[in-house]
Amino acid sequence: MTTTAELPRIAFDDALPISAHVEEIAEALRAHQVLVVAGETGSGKTTQLPKICLLAGRRHIGHTQPRRIAARSVAARMAEELGEELGGTVGFQVRFSSQRSRQTRVKVMTDGILLAEISHDRDLRRYDTIIIDEAHERSLNIDFLLGYLKQLL
Repeated sequence: MTTTAELPRIAFDDALPISAHVEEIAEALRAHQVLVVAGETGSGKTTQLPKICLLAGRRHIGHTQPRRIAARSVAARMAEELGEELGGTVGFQVRFSSQRSRQTRVKVMTDGILLAEISHDRDLRRYDTIIIDEAHERSLNIDFLLGYLKQLL
């Protein structure tokens, strides 16, 4: 757990399996440019990884979800866990809808939104961290994003 002037108190639910690996993952984030995190469904990867990124010092996190409803609900869940309103530290953007602010540090979005951002920001410089969630679904969007990110590296 950490508390900073610009971020809410970050806590992890001990009932989630990923919580046993918070420090290990945070250290890996500090040491490596790319991480692949695999775990069982329900282990906490989707909601806890962005918080681990914040804990590791990351401040501009893009987090993709393959579907609009998932992007909204994941963002709402993370904001609730941080004790904040949606659009504060955690916001979202999907086609035709967005709730974020200048204080937003974690932007949950669909794969398509991140693809569209590439046309305006070819190097994705607005982010220091990009999480491609549900990569195992192997959609054309995800395949393209993974290939594009590999080229950026």
